[in-house]
Amino acid sequence: MAFSPRPPMICPTAWEGVIASQYGLFCDSVNSHLDKLGNLYWTGGYKYTMSSAEWLKCAQDGCLWCRFLAKRFLGRLSISPQWPSDTTNVRVGRNRNQVWREEEVTIVVNGFGESFKLHTMEGNPAARYIKNRILISQVGKPYALDLAKTCIEECVHDHPECQAITAYPIGYAPLPTRLIDCSDPDCLRIVETDPVMRETYIALSYVWGEDQPHRTTEMNLSSYKLRINPTDLPQTILDAIHVTRALGIDLLWIDGLCIVQDSEKDVHLELARMRDVYRNAFLTIDASSAARVSEGFLQDRELESIPCAVLPFVCPLSEPIEQSADRAAHWQLGSVYVSEYDIGYCTESTGVEEDPHNNHTGSRGWCLQERLLSTRSLVFTYQTLQLQCQAKTRNIGGAHHYDFYDVARLPFAVFLPHRHVARHSYEWMHIYVQWQEIICDYTFRKLTNPEDKLTAISAAAEMFAPILGPEYVAGLWRPSLLKDLLWQSHDLHIPRTTEYRGPSWSWASTDSSVYWVCLLEHADSKFLAEVAKCTATLKSEQLPFGPVTAASLILRCPILPLKWGVDKDADGTPTRKLYIDHPLSSLFPLKEELTFNGDYPSLPEPGLEAWFAPLLNRGFPLVVNLVGLVVTRADIDVWRRKGTQVEGDVYRRVGMASREVRLDVGPWSNTDEERIEIRRIRAMMSQIPMLDIELV
Repeated sequence: MAFSPRPPMICPTAWEGVIASQYGLFCDSVNSHLDKLGNLYWTGGYKYTMSSAEWLKCAQDGCLWCRFLAKRFLGRLSISPQWPSDTTNVRVGRNRNQVWREEEVTIVVNGFGESFKLHTMEGNPAARYIKNRILISQVGKPYALDLAKTCIEECVHDHPECQAITAYPIGYAPLPTRLIDCSDPDCLRIVETDPVMRETYIALSYVWGEDQPHRTTEMNLSSYKLRINPTDLPQTILDAIHVTRALGIDLLWIDGLCIVQDSEKDVHLELARMRDVYRNAFLTIDASSAARVSEGFLQDRELESIPCAVLPFVCPLSEPIEQSADRAAHWQLGSVYVSEYDIGYCTESTGVEEDPHNNHTGSRGWCLQERLLSTRSLVFTYQTLQLQCQAKTRNIGGAHHYDFYDVARLPFAVFLPHRHVARHSYEWMHIYVQWQEIICDYTFRKLTNPEDKLTAISAAAEMFAPILGPEYVAGLWRPSLLKDLLWQSHDLHIPRTTEYRGPSWSWASTDSSVYWVCLLEHADSKFLAEVAKCTATLKSEQLPFGPVTAASLILRCPILPLKWGVDKDADGTPTRKLYIDHPLSSLFPLKEELTFNGDYPSLPEPGLEAWFAPLLNRGFPLVVNLVGLVVTRADIDVWRRKGTQVEGDVYRRVGMASREVRLDVGPWSNTDEERIEIRRIRAMMSQIPMLDIELV
């Protein structure tokens, strides 16, 4: 059936055929088959034939469809022995492998097949039938912010997960000490709140990346209460003010303006309130695309993938196409974008969509807890605009979101302060592992001031305290301290730090990213050590989860002397090894070294005295697997200068190690002989004396 009027850039054959048939999307799917002779043939979809000469002339005359086919298939056809051919056979239809028939189309030209993605934009008439959306690239335009506002309202009203973790009803949240009044963009000002005030506000998460000359100080605070000159503010802050107003909210929290930056007292006071600032905010604006505060984040994005063609799409106004008796009676013209990949996403050669570490707030330490604490975040990524909440991550405008790299969310239980989670229950273990994953992510990120190592994650730690704590010592939880000690450095090329950020046994003491190996306990697992004493001196009593100036840990554990050996790698390169040097050689044969993970690259050091302090025996059938710390003597004078009060021998952690002994007594059949051997090894283990060692 013919449709009119025909667009000038579409030839009559395409208009009355493939386009009138909606590209075969509502026919049987296109399938490939092999006949008995092994020849490939195709079925399904919409099929038509035209002369090759007519096809190429239409392409030359500018027909969008014919030109698209020529661009994609002519090169492949030219190497076929059957080309040139008098006729061109075209088959178009939905890909048989697609769950959503609207997402992908297969096109076959003279036996050569290729699949393409179909997209359209929200509001386009084709949007009813084509579910894929193009990533919004004009993130600062009114239509984009209107769509964002709609998504936020859906989150507020339709997401039970987000409703459950919201601390206060909208408009009734306690306010931070100071906020920016954005109601008049020409007369911005700081407002100081009081405890009884209740209102809705937005928080900003961003990267400073440079100095802010017009940040709030004790000198300009009074004048900022009257007026802040917008021309003095960097672009990221101006963009945040614009978005706040576009969402219909007047109050905005920005650290550079709402904290008196040159007042140590005010900084400590506000850092102690950081959890509530982001928890109580209606929304957090995440300026993820801005590397520095002067950049701004509302610029148009450049799409990574460009559509191969933009083609018309015939749409009925009422019932679905496949049910319409007279498709020409009520129709309108939409448009679809045809491309190899999801439009706007990285191609297969450059990786997948949104790895958060490729965004600037995703690579900064402070920004992690700001994301975690927020009920919902409007994220201005380097590609598009997203809403991230407790329920899901959604691209504004409806483009498909790949969740491979979603930032971890806080476990639901930590938002419920009166929720009891039994220690070592399945739920508790899940929460404990999530905490470790957060620290792994956090230590991967950068901090402008390394001394902020514990401070910049303290608000997130405060959320976990009712379940994993309550006692928290230099980044580790006192109830699970023996496990927490077993972190490993990920990057062994980072040298040891010179300034004090925490005790040697805390992950905060290293600039390397860290991780924990899987320490799920077998039924026969057993801790070989106990914590005799653990103390720390806080830098500020207002920050109980913040930095420490000194810390000491006394472990009661077995101590096994170590010795360095020299071996050769497979390529003949000499390498130093670490062996247990103990009389129980039948248990610890010297020919098998420790699996050693040093905390910094200069290890092992020749002549350095070292000891192995096993903390855990991961018991498995026929296996003794010891996991523990490698320690050396600490320089007492150095640690005293750092503020640690020590007497006698003290030690410092230099790495983590494990030692596995497998019983070579036949198959795993739990024979009497095997059980006797296991008991013998455990009896030998009990001969190793337990000593108290102090680690700083």
